[in-house]
Amino acid sequence: MNDTNAMPAIHTVVALFTIRERLEFLRLDAERGRLPVGALLPGEGLEACARRALWTATGIEDVFLEQLYTFDGEQAGAQAIVAYYALAPCERLPIRRPGVGWADPAEVTTLLAEEHQIIVQRACERLAGKLEYAPIAYQFLAERFTLGELQAVYEIIGRQALDKRNFRRRMHASAHLVETRDVRRNGPHRPARLYRLRDTQPAVAG
Repeated sequence: MNDTNAMPAIHTVVALFTIRERLEFLRLDAERGRLPVGALLPGEGLEACARRALWTATGIEDVFLEQLYTFDGEQAGAQAIVAYYALAPCERLPIRRPGVGWADPAEVTTLLAEEHQIIVQRACERLAGKLEYAPIAYQFLAERFTLGELQAVYEIIGRQALDKRNFRRRMHASAHLVETRDVRRNGPHRPARLYRLRDTQPAVAG
Protein backbone atom coordinates (compact mmCIF):
# COMPACT_ATOMS: atom_id res chain seq x y z
CA MET A 1 0.00 0.00 0.00
CA ASN A 2 1.30 3.47 -0.87
CA ASP A 3 2.06 5.87 1.95
CA THR A 4 0.36 9.11 0.90
CA ASN A 5 2.15 11.00 3.68
CA ALA A 6 5.64 10.04 2.48
CA MET A 7 5.92 13.11 0.27
CA PRO A 8 4.67 16.52 1.44
CA ALA A 9 2.10 18.02 -0.93
CA ILE A 10 3.94 21.14 -2.05
CA HIS A 11 2.89 23.31 -4.98
CA THR A 12 4.66 26.17 -6.68
CA VAL A 13 2.86 29.16 -8.21
CA VAL A 14 4.49 31.60 -10.64
CA ALA A 15 3.53 35.22 -11.30
CA LEU A 16 5.23 36.23 -14.55
CA PHE A 17 5.55 39.97 -15.28
CA THR A 18 6.50 41.95 -18.34
CA ILE A 19 6.19 45.56 -19.46
CA ARG A 20 4.13 46.51 -22.49
CA GLU A 21 3.68 50.25 -21.95
CA ARG A 22 2.59 49.25 -18.44
CA LEU A 23 3.40 46.45 -15.99
CA GLU A 24 1.37 43.33 -16.76
CA PHE A 25 1.17 39.81 -15.37
CA LEU A 26 0.43 36.54 -17.12
CA ARG A 27 -3.00 35.05 -16.44
CA LEU A 28 -4.40 31.68 -17.41
CA ASP A 29 -7.78 32.69 -18.80
CA ALA A 30 -8.80 29.11 -19.53
CA GLU A 31 -8.64 28.32 -15.83
CA ARG A 32 -10.81 31.28 -14.83
CA GLY A 33 -8.22 33.47 -13.26
CA ARG A 34 -5.25 31.40 -12.15
CA LEU A 35 -1.48 31.63 -12.26
CA PRO A 36 0.74 28.74 -13.46
CA VAL A 37 0.80 26.04 -10.76
CA GLY A 38 2.92 22.92 -10.42
CA ALA A 39 2.98 20.07 -7.90
CA LEU A 40 6.45 19.22 -6.64
CA LEU A 41 7.62 15.85 -7.94
CA PRO A 42 9.80 13.42 -5.94
CA GLY A 43 13.42 14.51 -6.17
CA GLU A 44 12.52 17.81 -7.87
CA GLY A 45 13.78 21.17 -6.61
CA LEU A 46 11.37 24.01 -5.93
CA GLU A 47 12.77 26.28 -8.65
CA ALA A 48 12.72 23.44 -11.17
CA CYS A 49 9.09 22.82 -10.27
CA ALA A 50 8.24 26.49 -10.76
CA ARG A 51 9.97 26.59 -14.14
CA ARG A 52 8.18 23.41 -15.21
CA ALA A 53 4.83 24.89 -14.17
CA LEU A 54 5.50 28.00 -16.23
CA TRP A 55 6.62 26.00 -19.25
CA THR A 56 3.68 23.62 -19.09
CA ALA A 57 1.14 26.44 -18.93
CA THR A 58 2.72 28.84 -21.40
CA GLY A 59 5.67 27.38 -23.29
CA ILE A 60 7.85 30.12 -21.78
CA GLU A 61 11.29 29.31 -20.35
CA ASP A 62 14.68 30.87 -19.59
CA VAL A 63 13.36 33.85 -17.64
CA PHE A 64 14.52 35.47 -14.40
CA LEU A 65 12.85 33.68 -11.50
CA GLU A 66 12.98 34.39 -7.77
CA GLN A 67 11.20 32.92 -4.76
CA LEU A 68 8.67 35.28 -3.21
CA TYR A 69 7.20 33.62 -0.10
CA THR A 70 5.58 30.44 1.23
CA PHE A 71 2.03 30.10 2.54
CA ASP A 72 -0.41 27.48 3.76
CA GLY A 73 -1.92 25.61 0.83
CA GLU A 74 -4.78 23.84 2.60
CA GLN A 75 -7.47 25.52 0.50
CA ALA A 76 -5.68 24.42 -2.68
CA GLY A 77 -5.24 20.84 -1.49
CA ALA A 78 -1.56 21.22 -0.62
CA GLN A 79 0.38 21.37 2.62
CA ALA A 80 2.29 24.42 1.40
CA ILE A 81 2.48 26.68 -1.64
CA VAL A 82 5.75 28.33 -2.61
CA ALA A 83 5.19 31.48 -4.67
CA TYR A 84 7.68 32.75 -7.26
CA TYR A 85 7.77 35.78 -9.50
CA ALA A 86 9.36 35.84 -12.94
CA LEU A 87 10.44 38.79 -15.12
CA ALA A 88 11.25 39.14 -18.81
CA PRO A 89 11.09 41.65 -21.68
CA CYS A 90 7.94 41.25 -23.75
CA GLU A 91 10.07 40.50 -26.85
CA ARG A 92 11.23 37.27 -25.19
CA LEU A 93 7.78 35.96 -24.33
CA PRO A 94 6.34 34.02 -27.28
CA ILE A 95 3.33 32.30 -25.71
CA ARG A 96 2.88 28.83 -27.21
CA ARG A 97 -0.19 27.70 -25.32
CA PRO A 98 -3.90 28.60 -25.73
CA GLY A 99 -5.90 30.32 -23.01
CA VAL A 100 -3.11 32.61 -21.82
CA GLY A 101 -3.28 36.38 -21.64
CA TRP A 102 -1.85 39.50 -19.99
CA ALA A 103 -3.55 41.67 -17.39
CA ASP A 104 -3.03 44.83 -15.35
CA PRO A 105 -2.11 44.17 -11.68
CA ALA A 106 -4.43 47.04 -10.74
CA GLU A 107 -7.35 44.84 -11.80
CA VAL A 108 -6.14 41.71 -10.03
CA THR A 109 -9.03 41.52 -7.55
CA THR A 110 -11.50 40.97 -10.39
CA LEU A 111 -9.30 38.61 -12.40
CA LEU A 112 -7.77 36.04 -10.06
CA ALA A 113 -8.67 33.68 -7.25
CA GLU A 114 -8.00 35.25 -3.86
CA GLU A 115 -4.84 33.32 -3.02
CA HIS A 116 -3.35 34.25 -6.40
CA GLN A 117 -4.34 37.89 -6.01
CA ILE A 118 -2.09 38.10 -2.96
CA ILE A 119 0.86 36.65 -4.88
CA VAL A 120 0.58 39.27 -7.63
CA GLN A 121 0.18 42.08 -5.11
CA ARG A 122 3.17 40.99 -3.03
CA ALA A 123 5.28 40.56 -6.14
CA CYS A 124 4.49 44.13 -7.22
CA GLU A 125 5.50 45.35 -3.76
CA ARG A 126 8.75 43.37 -3.96
CA LEU A 127 9.59 44.85 -7.38
CA ALA A 128 9.00 48.42 -6.22
CA GLY A 129 11.03 47.86 -3.08
CA LYS A 130 14.03 46.42 -4.94
CA LEU A 131 14.39 49.26 -7.45
CA GLU A 132 16.67 51.22 -5.15
CA TYR A 133 19.13 48.49 -4.22
CA ALA A 134 19.12 45.76 -6.90
CA PRO A 135 19.30 45.79 -10.73
CA ILE A 136 15.82 44.33 -11.00
CA ALA A 137 14.65 46.81 -13.67
CA TYR A 138 17.13 45.47 -16.21
CA GLN A 139 15.24 42.18 -16.35
CA PHE A 140 12.52 43.95 -18.38
CA LEU A 141 14.94 45.28 -21.01
CA ALA A 142 16.64 43.89 -24.08
CA GLU A 143 20.37 43.17 -23.88
CA ARG A 144 21.10 46.74 -25.03
CA PHE A 145 18.86 49.65 -24.14
CA THR A 146 18.69 53.44 -23.88
CA LEU A 147 18.57 55.42 -20.66
CA GLY A 148 15.11 56.57 -21.68
CA GLU A 149 13.93 52.95 -21.81
CA LEU A 150 15.51 52.26 -18.43
CA GLN A 151 13.87 55.31 -16.89
CA ALA A 152 10.50 54.22 -18.27
CA VAL A 153 10.83 50.88 -16.45
CA TYR A 154 11.65 52.64 -13.17
CA GLU A 155 8.68 54.96 -13.56
CA ILE A 156 6.26 52.13 -14.42
CA ILE A 157 7.29 49.92 -11.50
CA GLY A 158 7.66 52.77 -9.03
CA ARG A 159 4.49 54.48 -10.29
CA GLN A 160 5.99 57.94 -10.27
CA ALA A 161 7.64 60.32 -12.71
CA LEU A 162 11.39 60.86 -12.30
CA ASP A 163 13.53 63.86 -13.10
CA LYS A 164 15.49 62.96 -16.24
CA ARG A 165 18.74 64.67 -15.26
CA ASN A 166 18.83 63.28 -11.72
CA PHE A 167 17.93 59.80 -12.92
CA ARG A 168 20.73 59.72 -15.48
CA ARG A 169 23.24 61.02 -12.98
CA ARG A 170 22.24 58.28 -10.55
CA MET A 171 22.43 55.54 -13.19
CA HIS A 172 25.86 56.66 -14.37
CA ALA A 173 27.08 56.55 -10.77
CA SER A 174 25.76 53.01 -10.23
CA ALA A 175 27.85 49.88 -10.58
CA HIS A 176 25.35 48.23 -12.92
CA LEU A 177 25.44 50.34 -16.08
CA VAL A 178 27.95 49.99 -18.95
CA GLU A 179 27.97 52.42 -21.87
CA THR A 180 28.47 50.90 -25.33
CA ARG A 181 29.74 52.62 -28.47
CA ASP A 182 26.47 52.03 -30.29
CA VAL A 183 23.51 54.35 -30.72
CA ARG A 184 19.89 53.93 -31.77
CA ARG A 185 17.99 56.42 -33.89
CA ASN A 186 14.25 56.74 -33.28
CA GLY A 187 12.65 58.90 -35.94
CA PRO A 188 13.97 62.43 -36.40
CA HIS A 189 15.35 62.66 -32.86
CA ARG A 190 18.99 62.71 -31.91
CA PRO A 191 20.48 59.18 -31.76
CA ALA A 192 20.38 57.72 -28.24
CA ARG A 193 23.37 56.00 -26.69
CA LEU A 194 22.91 52.28 -25.94
CA TYR A 195 23.86 50.71 -22.63
CA ARG A 196 24.02 47.21 -21.17
CA LEU A 197 24.01 45.61 -17.75
CA ARG A 198 27.48 44.96 -16.38
CA ASP A 199 28.51 41.32 -16.69
CA THR A 200 28.23 40.41 -13.01
CA GLN A 201 25.79 38.20 -11.14
CA PRO A 202 23.03 40.59 -9.95
CA ALA A 203 22.43 40.72 -6.22
CA VAL A 204 18.67 40.22 -6.28
CA ALA A 205 18.07 38.16 -3.19
CA GLY A 206 15.07 39.15 -1.10
